[in-house]
Amino acid sequence: MEVSPISLDIQQIRRRAEEKLHVPALLHDYQWEGVAFLYKSQSGLLADEMGLGKTVQTVVALALLMYTQKDVNRAIIVAPTSLTTNWVDEFEKWTPSLTVRRVEGNAQNREAFYLLPIPVLVASYEQIRLDGLDRIPSNTFDIVILDEAQRVKNRASTTSLACRLLPRTRAWALSATPLENNESDTESILGFLNPSVGQFLSRPALDEKLKSMMLRRKKSDVRGELPPVILQDLRIDLSLQQRNKYDDLWFRRTEIIRYSASSGNIASALLGIITRLKVICNFDKSSDTSSKCDALVDILDQSGSSARILVFSQFVETLHWISERMELPHNLLTGSMSLAERQKSINIFKNNPAPRVLLVSLRAGGVGLNLEEATHVVLFDRWWNPAVEIQAIFRAHRFQRKEPLHVIRFLVFDTIEERIAEILDQKEQLFDDVVESVETMSRSFSQQEMMRILQFTEKGVLPTGVEKSL
Repeated sequence: MEVSPISLDIQQIRRRAEEKLHVPALLHDYQWEGVAFLYKSQSGLLADEMGLGKTVQTVVALALLMYTQKDVNRAIIVAPTSLTTNWVDEFEKWTPSLTVRRVEGNAQNREAFYLLPIPVLVASYEQIRLDGLDRIPSNTFDIVILDEAQRVKNRASTTSLACRLLPRTRAWALSATPLENNESDTESILGFLNPSVGQFLSRPALDEKLKSMMLRRKKSDVRGELPPVILQDLRIDLSLQQRNKYDDLWFRRTEIIRYSASSGNIASALLGIITRLKVICNFDKSSDTSSKCDALVDILDQSGSSARILVFSQFVETLHWISERMELPHNLLTGSMSLAERQKSINIFKNNPAPRVLLVSLRAGGVGLNLEEATHVVLFDRWWNPAVEIQAIFRAHRFQRKEPLHVIRFLVFDTIEERIAEILDQKEQLFDDVVESVETMSRSFSQQEMMRILQFTEKGVLPTGVEKSL
């Protein structure tokens, strides 16, 4: 069903929003542009870089749409489970007069939720996957909004199919990383926004579709409206015990690969060696030493009594190891924690006046959290995908903050961390290119990249026969 186009410019939409909604705080000019883009879009992808306020732009645009357009009365926002409460909070903050409820309960309760005459419902991807059209009546919603829309990048998944089948006259998608893996990711999101978009589009056709349906701003585009990020790569030497443990495994790597080649598990063996070396760079359990932990203590000592520090690691074991040795007040945020436990840790970090440290699993804390209270971000180790790291940093570097954000990346001298950093820098540049024109980007390291990290690309390093199998 087509909807009538809205022919208002940004300033007219801004005046109408300020009149109808009484927005409690000033939005930046670029955010009003985003509000106008969504307000006027029947199908729109807001792909702003992390931290630029996609949520608030969506809240204001949706509320304005409901107050001014007679054909928009009910909306559903589909988000990761960990973010559903945050959506309700943001509506209460920015548009308290609009009733918003989070879908809860068992299947029978959820079915009743979908029928309630509530303007805005917030559901999780898991709930939509389970309920689908069996419990969600047709013609229930006038607009469907996908937050972290990369969740539907696999077009063949049940979740993606369930989202595409939700009846609606308008569709919006939000994602700072619409392309994490390859161009089929973007095809799937565009397929949700416009079901007529087919699969396997040519590169020019996909670029053209993306250009017509997407608004993306990077922090560099709005630099004058945001405080700076101060980035520091801190080079660290391993402790003697860590160096001995590291070198022992390093010099046995060829032997391990030779053994794995006979069973055909080379890629798995490469990843296994890299992971073990990365853990040793973090800490040595047998000697209870960690040069990185010593450096972290120095940062905590020097950062002042008002500092609030986020420490990210991809290894939950590392976070627990740090936690057991940290004397300052701190909390953990990991994927194994319940939603209530995570929210408690976040609330303590945001609201407790004492010096706070939050130890965060990269995958648990990289998506959708608002932690602008942080003064420092420490990347204790590096993730395989720079998009995940950037997303983690931008949990703190958000449009609400007033002060610069200090980001410190640990880098252990004369280890695989140096080569990992080189590859990540290259991938980060590729990611910037990708969202402007569709390219490919590996979600993790390829086999060739893992060989490069372990210095298996030099002639003669590998035993006879293994190079060919690689």
